[in-house]
Amino acid sequence: MKKKLCIIVPYRDRKEHLDKFLPAMEKHLDGQKLDWSIVIVEQTFDKPFNRAKLLNVGYAYTKGKCDYYCMHDVDMLPVKGKADYSYCPQPTHLASMASQFGYKLPYEGYFGGVTMFDKESFEKINGYANEYWGWGAEDDDVLRRCATMKVSPARKKCVFESLEHGRNIIEDEYKKNLDKLGKNGEFDGKVFTEGLTNLEWTLLNKDTIHKNTTLIKVNI
Repeated sequence: MKKKLCIIVPYRDRKEHLDKFLPAMEKHLDGQKLDWSIVIVEQTFDKPFNRAKLLNVGYAYTKGKCDYYCMHDVDMLPVKGKADYSYCPQPTHLASMASQFGYKLPYEGYFGGVTMFDKESFEKINGYANEYWGWGAEDDDVLRRCATMKVSPARKKCVFESLEHGRNIIEDEYKKNLDKLGKNGEFDGKVFTEGLTNLEWTLLNKDTIHKNTTLIKVNI
C-alpha cells in the first residue's frame, strides 16, 4: 500500500512565498505520484515566531492520518527531478543543496529547511523542543535528540531554489536559543520531557486553501 505523506509548513506573514510554494509543491508531488497532503500551520503575532513548536502542532493535528512527514520551510522550492520526497524509514534531511547556501551544506550538521520523519522516529525523539522562540538552534537540537535516542539520520542529495526574504533575528532570543541548545546538549534526559508530550496549543481557524492543502491558524 502506498504510504501517505504530510508536508507540514510553519508559517507567518509570507503570503508572497506561499503563493509560489503551493503550486510548485502540487506539481512536484503529483509528478512523483505520491499520496500527499499539506498543512500550513500559521502562528498568531503575539509572540516571537516558533518554528519548532509549529511543526509539533502540525504533527499533532494530523496524527493518525499519515505515514510520514516532511517539515518544510515555505521559502524552499524543489527543483524538478532533483528532490525526492519518497518514504524513508528514518529521519532524512532533504535540503542538502539549496541555492541560498551555494548548493552545499552551510555546515556539516545542518538538518534544517526540509526534513522528513517517519512517525515512529518522530515519536521516539518526542518531536522538536517547544521553547526555541525566534530564529535558530531548533534543528541542531532535533539532530541531538536523534543521536541520544539512537535514531540514525540520513541525507538525500536534493536541490532547492530558495526564495529571497529578509531575516529579522532578535539577538536576545537567539542567545537564549544557543544557551538552551548548550544545556540540552548535556543529554541528562530532561530534554525529552519537552516536545510532543507537553505540547500546548489552541486551534483558532482552519480553511482549505489549495489542492489537498489545509491552513490552520493556531495560538501557541
